[in-house]
Amino acid sequence: MRAVVFDAHGGPEVLHEAELPDPRPGPDDVIVRVRYTSLNRIDTLVRRGYPGIKVRLPHVLGSDVFGVVEEVGNNVTHLREGQEVILSPVHGCGHCEYCLSGRENMCRLWSMLGFHEDGSYAELVRAPARVALPASGSPEELGALPLSLLTAYRALVSLGNVSRGMDVLIWGATGGLGTMAVQIAKAYGARVIATTRSREKEWVLKQAGADLIVNTSEEDAVSRVMEFTDGRGVDLVIDYVVGTTLDRSLEALAVGGTIVVLGYLGGAVKELNWNRFYLKHARVVGTHTGSPWEMARALRLYEGDLVRPIITRRLGLSQAAEAHRLMEEGLTVGKVSMRVDLG
Repeated sequence: MRAVVFDAHGGPEVLHEAELPDPRPGPDDVIVRVRYTSLNRIDTLVRRGYPGIKVRLPHVLGSDVFGVVEEVGNNVTHLREGQEVILSPVHGCGHCEYCLSGRENMCRLWSMLGFHEDGSYAELVRAPARVALPASGSPEELGALPLSLLTAYRALVSLGNVSRGMDVLIWGATGGLGTMAVQIAKAYGARVIATTRSREKEWVLKQAGADLIVNTSEEDAVSRVMEFTDGRGVDLVIDYVVGTTLDRSLEALAVGGTIVVLGYLGGAVKELNWNRFYLKHARVVGTHTGSPWEMARALRLYEGDLVRPIITRRLGLSQAAEAHRLMEEGLTVGKVSMRVDLG
C-alpha cells in the first residue's frame, strides 16, 4: 500500500510518500480502505516528537478514518466487505476491567490510531473490529469527524454533564475540536462563550453557533464572561491551553463549576490561585479522548444533523506536508480534510 510516513521527527518536510506492506487482520480485526482522513493537532505533535511516547519508524500518522471494509478477521461477524465505516480512534486491550466496563480510553494499554500505532495517512489501516462503526453521510465530513467529535463529546457530555441553561466557556475554539465543542454544547441547549486571538478567525465561531465571541488579543475574557453571565461565571470550561488559561478558567468559573482539561498546548501552568480553587468548590477533570461506546453515542449527533465538521480546506493526502505547515503557521480554522490520492 501507499502511505505518507516520516522516518525521523522534525518539521512538515519529513513527511513523504512510501510503499509499505499491506496490513493483515488478526482474528478480531478489520482492514479498512481509507477514502478520507483529516488533520488534527496531535498529528503535528507526534511528527515533531511527543514527550514520553516513542513511535516505531517509519510511522504513519492519522486518527480520523472514513472508508470501506476491505477484509475482516475470522472471528468478525458484524461487519462485511464493502461496508462504509468510521473508526473510533482509541481502543484498549479489550480484556481489563476498564475495557470490559466500556472505558477502553482508560485502559493501561490504551492506543490511538496514528499516535501509538500506524494510522490513516495510508490506503489501508488495521484496527480492532469492535471500533468500526457503520456510518452514512458525506464521506468528506465523516473523514473529518471522529477524533474531534469523540473528544468534544467526552469533555462536554460524559464529564461536563452539559445541559440546557448552562453557560460554557471554550478557550481557543477556532480549530476542529473547538468548533465541534461549540456545536455540541449548543445542541444540548447551553450558551457558549468562545475565544480566539484573531479577528480574522471569528467568522468560524459565528458559523459554529457561539453566543459570545471574545477576542483575547483585544478584550479581557474573564471580564466579558462575568458581564455575559451577570457576575455568576460559567458552569463549564473546556481548556486545552492550560498554561496561560487554567487560572483564568478558575476565575471565570461559577461556584460548583467544572473545568475539563484536554491538553496543555500553552505549556505548564504558570500560576494558580488555590484559594479560588477550593472556595469555588471547583471540579477539575482531565481526559484525552473517549471510548468506542462514546463514539457510537456521539455519532448520533451527526446523524441527527445537530453537528458537523466545519471543513475549510480540502487537500489530497499527498499534500499532507502542506496541511501540517498551514496548521503550524496558524493558517487553518475548523477542519482540513484530506482525500486519499496516493499512488
